[in-house]
Amino acid sequence: MPNAELTFPSSLLVTEQTIDISGFSQRQKAFYLSLFWEVVAVYRARKKPRVIIGVAGPTGAGKSVVTVLFKELAGQAGLPFAFESVTIDAWHYPNSRLLSHFSGGEPLKHVKGRFDTYDVGGLTRDLQAFASGKNVSFPIYSRKLHDPVPNRIPITARDTLLLVEGLWLLHDAGGWETVRPLLDFTYFIESDPEKTRGPVVRRHMAGGRSLEDAARHYEQVDARNSATVLGTKSRADQVIPPYYLV
Repeated sequence: MPNAELTFPSSLLVTEQTIDISGFSQRQKAFYLSLFWEVVAVYRARKKPRVIIGVAGPTGAGKSVVTVLFKELAGQAGLPFAFESVTIDAWHYPNSRLLSHFSGGEPLKHVKGRFDTYDVGGLTRDLQAFASGKNVSFPIYSRKLHDPVPNRIPITARDTLLLVEGLWLLHDAGGWETVRPLLDFTYFIESDPEKTRGPVVRRHMAGGRSLEDAARHYEQVDARNSATVLGTKSRADQVIPPYYLV
């Protein structure tokens, strides 16, 4: 299988935003092809029908890009099992709840992306149902609606590898401690805040924020989240560099 001819797309659709990867170097492509086949090997080594692999790391490290890219490569590889990817953003509480619930005197909507703005109980139940072999239908996160949309990723295949990406997969408080035991293997993508700030701010602007609001959200939410998430790195099975350092 590793000898299969796989082609990198020029762009990826990540939560309804187009990400240009046409500038990936041959070295980057070789690295991610090797990592893709390693993920496939992790699935096979577990010797069970359904396997969950987590991809954690700070904001802007490239978690979503990696998981969506690997699903694209899996579609070309002709694997004898299904391959799916989801983001924990799909388990965000809806904005209606975030606006009506407060922390420190302000609505949770102002700190959306922090560990307590997710329905971690719902995420846990869905991953448990998947692991037990049940038919499931996972939500997605819409960057156009800025809300989760339920029942958009149905999984019925007995043999399925599921990639789950998100900031808080290795967090050990606020209910997230129930998630790590469900992950058969975890990767942590490192990040350099000086290199990620610009792309993250631009991503927020592409989602409709003004430059001022995007910068504010980065400083008050994303940067603080990333500092906390970096402290979870030691709980990962393997640490890998971000795409821009490969």
